[in-house]
Amino acid sequence: MPKSRPRKKGAAGTKSSQGPTVWKTLSSGRAVLAGFVLTVLVFYYRPLFGPNSSIQWDAVDVHYSAQKYFADNLLSGKLPFWSPFVFSGMPFLADPQTGAFYPLNWPFFLIGITPRAIQWEIALHCLLALAGGYLLGRDVLKTRAGALFAAIFFAFSGYFAAHSSHVGMFQAAALLPWLLWTAQRAAQSARWLPAACIVSGCIVLAGHFQTALYCFFAMALFLAADVAVRRAGWRRALLALAVSCAAAGALSCVMTLPGLELTAQSERASADYRRDPGASLVPGALLTLVSPDRYGVSEGAKYTGPQDVTQFYFYQGILLLPLALYGALASRRRLYALALAVPAIWYAFGPPAGLYRLLAWLPGFRSVRAPVHMWFVAALGLALLAGAGIDALRVRFRAPWIAAALLLIAAADLFYWNMDHNSLTYARASFQDLYGSLEERFRAVAAPVARDPLHRLYAPFNSSGFGPLNGSLDNRIEVTFGYNPLALSRYARYLEAAKGNPKLLDSLAVTAQLDLASGTFKPNAGALPRVWAPAAVSAASSKEEAAARLANLDPAREAVVERLPAATGAATVRIVNYEGDFYRVRYEAQGPALLRIAVPYFPGWRAEVDGREAQVAPVDLALTGVVVPAGSHELELRFHSTWFALGAAASAISWLAVLAWLAWSFKPTKPTAA
Repeated sequence: MPKSRPRKKGAAGTKSSQGPTVWKTLSSGRAVLAGFVLTVLVFYYRPLFGPNSSIQWDAVDVHYSAQKYFADNLLSGKLPFWSPFVFSGMPFLADPQTGAFYPLNWPFFLIGITPRAIQWEIALHCLLALAGGYLLGRDVLKTRAGALFAAIFFAFSGYFAAHSSHVGMFQAAALLPWLLWTAQRAAQSARWLPAACIVSGCIVLAGHFQTALYCFFAMALFLAADVAVRRAGWRRALLALAVSCAAAGALSCVMTLPGLELTAQSERASADYRRDPGASLVPGALLTLVSPDRYGVSEGAKYTGPQDVTQFYFYQGILLLPLALYGALASRRRLYALALAVPAIWYAFGPPAGLYRLLAWLPGFRSVRAPVHMWFVAALGLALLAGAGIDALRVRFRAPWIAAALLLIAAADLFYWNMDHNSLTYARASFQDLYGSLEERFRAVAAPVARDPLHRLYAPFNSSGFGPLNGSLDNRIEVTFGYNPLALSRYARYLEAAKGNPKLLDSLAVTAQLDLASGTFKPNAGALPRVWAPAAVSAASSKEEAAARLANLDPAREAVVERLPAATGAATVRIVNYEGDFYRVRYEAQGPALLRIAVPYFPGWRAEVDGREAQVAPVDLALTGVVVPAGSHELELRFHSTWFALGAAASAISWLAVLAWLAWSFKPTKPTAA
């Protein structure tokens, strides 16, 4: 019989070896990334482009106002170490929540911060969560289909929907898959160590300490699972963990060193959440995994759940739990996912469950509240289990349309519940309608009394009726209030004492007070000058004694000093220059005198009298005092961040070293001669 001729390569009915197949093209890295970008744009289309949409809650009150203030100062050539526009003055740049040194925020800073820019920050990090979840899933599950499902279940999960207003939390949590992906690779090859270091530093620089702490806890759990699965490499795993944590601290020194100083002086310093952390997971909230509207988060519904509406919404799609259960039963690689999900859920239940009490003895853990915030670690574990479930289904049922159909169902389901009908993801009204008009009204009401360069306005409370809770940063109006958990503890106690002794507001140089009946600011006739020389000075042996003396203090006559030597003597004072973080004062004194400056005391204020350093210390518990010599002299008081220069130098050196290490680790190798 004649031999049949072989078919040419690429002929019909055969698999071509030239050029990629359709599947290879669609599953290539570029195609996947393009698909993720398109998916995020579709998912976030309304909050990104809709005229009747806006960021809301903390995204406005904390992040927008602070980022805009920082960006505006940056573009004018100044770093705002101190701001006089909240809490009568505060070390602004020391606040980690601003994310001032987080690399991915800087493009937005340089363009200019608007409410829409904050929404783009959120969408960008959704994209990062997708890409990181896909890369991690591909390494853990060993299939692209499973990785794709894991990425979608994680990035579009209820955790991110609920925390769309918590920008720092959203950013750090979105980087968790990148941290685990680079850490696992670093545990297998040292060339990946610098990549893990960079991700670690970025997580800390995002500015939310609690989420960063949970990320590194998840990293330890994941590497332990990796060692158990591969039955080797524990030394490299420990090295990857140790180097990443050390690098996180070194790369973020520019933020953490000033931040630690601020925290030590803030109300948060005395917090101990080991017994009462607040916002622990309640069993009923787990039903939101299958019933997204259990507590009423859909548009127009009334919320009926526990505590904060943003803390108890976990929906990851109706397919998540069936696929995760199937994956847990069928997959050999389920240990990775279970190592994340089980401890995170256990911890989220708070002190009664036990793990929270145990971890509270570790450094950092006793200073964080709301253990339910660790849910993003559990969400990633559940997403990986669901990806494993898809892989198990694809093995059992060979029909390719099953995975495609399930992907469409999952995407549509998540879009409907976690974006389109979810009131947590964005506000269904414009920023102008929700905040801008109120801010304009506040600015108009304050205008008559805010024309004075040394104005300071008092209200007994902060209110959303003023616009953003830190809107005074936008308006450049000096006020006594603000919205920040890191408010200075001395200052907070002073304002509390002022409720019983209104004369303390005079000492704070409050020039106008809110009249609740008329809704306007009335001039305060008793206000003392911003710099004042009291006729008498008395000593207090401690901060507590100084606080107790506030109840009956007449600041026009007397000042209470904790550490400065006693000084008396009349003085005439004139402010010749004021720039928020700088005072130049000319005075004449018959003898050594105490000048009390109505600005909150904080380490970093430096005083000079005719170029010679003068001692600065707290006066009347919360304000700033300087003892000046007799005669006619000029006093300069300027704020310098105590730790910024050292932190910036340490961070700069660390970033240069890590980037050079990364370039060296991945430099192309020359082929060896045969």
